[in-house]
Amino acid sequence: MERGMRGMALSLSQTQKIRLQRALEQLESLYSKLNSNAAVTVADIIPINHEDSILKGHGTAERDGEVVATLCGVVERVNKLIYVRALRARYKPDIGDIVVGRVVEVAQKRWKLEINFSQDAVLLLSSMNLPDGIQRRRTAVDELNMRSFFGENDLVCVSSD
Repeated sequence: MERGMRGMALSLSQTQKIRLQRALEQLESLYSKLNSNAAVTVADIIPINHEDSILKGHGTAERDGEVVATLCGVVERVNKLIYVRALRARYKPDIGDIVVGRVVEVAQKRWKLEINFSQDAVLLLSSMNLPDGIQRRRTAVDELNMRSFFGENDLVCVSSD
């Protein structure tokens, strides 16, 4: 007789012992995968199975044979890829997004917009629909009257439509 979970006495055949051992190994593997999505800080070691080949993604580095976090965040795994999803990240606009920004500068044929990104956005006069929705050529008069459309500190909502 063998002692099983919670101290219960179990009489198992050899086949049952092997099946139980495999099930326990699978549970341990699942448990480690679930716990791998833990929060990490800079230089924390990310537990990995060294028998599996892995790909180190964003927010990870190798140091002394261990995979460590290079930023604070949550460890994510997608197939063989391991990366750290940052807890705080700045917005990165993509093509097609509707963007709200504040005009910080009116320059030649363009407005510079602060959109809470590492760089300011640029709104070109040529890409803007003029009042009345009339299709016409942009002229020097339009360029001189740019401040009548948007001035410094104006909030604008821009889309690619």
